[in-house]
Amino acid sequence: MARFVMSNEDSPSLMFLLLSHHSPKKLHRTIHIRIQGKDLYLCARCMGVWAGIISTLFLAFFLELHLPPWLYLLLLMVLPAPVMFDWITQSCKLRESRNAIRVGTGFLLGVSWGLFFLLLARGMLHLFMFALMILGGYIFAVYLIARKTNFLDDYFD
Repeated sequence: MARFVMSNEDSPSLMFLLLSHHSPKKLHRTIHIRIQGKDLYLCARCMGVWAGIISTLFLAFFLELHLPPWLYLLLLMVLPAPVMFDWITQSCKLRESRNAIRVGTGFLLGVSWGLFFLLLARGMLHLFMFALMILGGYIFAVYLIARKTNFLDDYFD
C-alpha cells in the first residue's frame, strides 16, 4: 500500500485549499487575515456557516434553548433560501455578492445546519427525517437550476 507523503512545498497549497477553496483570482470572496507575517484566506461564506453552527449549538446546549417542533421545520425551510439565492445569482453571473452578504447568508445556513444536527442529537428522528426531505428539496432545486443554466461549468473554471 502506497502512502501519500506531503512535502513542505505542498503544505501552503493544501492549507489554502482547505480554508479558502477559491482560486487566486476569486480571493475577493475570502476574508484575509495576517497572522505572524503569514497570509491566511478564509472563505467568507464558510466563516458565516461555522459561526451559525457554533452559535446554534451553544444556545441549545449551554443555554438550554428548546424550540417547538414546528419551528424547527419552518426554520429549516426558510434559513437556507438566502444563501441559495445569493450563491446561484452570483454563480450565474447575474450579480456579484459582497463578503458581508456571504457571511450573513452563511450564518443563516449555519443556523439551519446547527438545528439539523440538534434534531439528531436530541433524538427527534421523525423531525430529522422531515429535515432530510427539506435538504433533499434544496439539493434537487440546485441541481435543476444548474442543469438549466449550466452555471457550474463557469463556476469551476
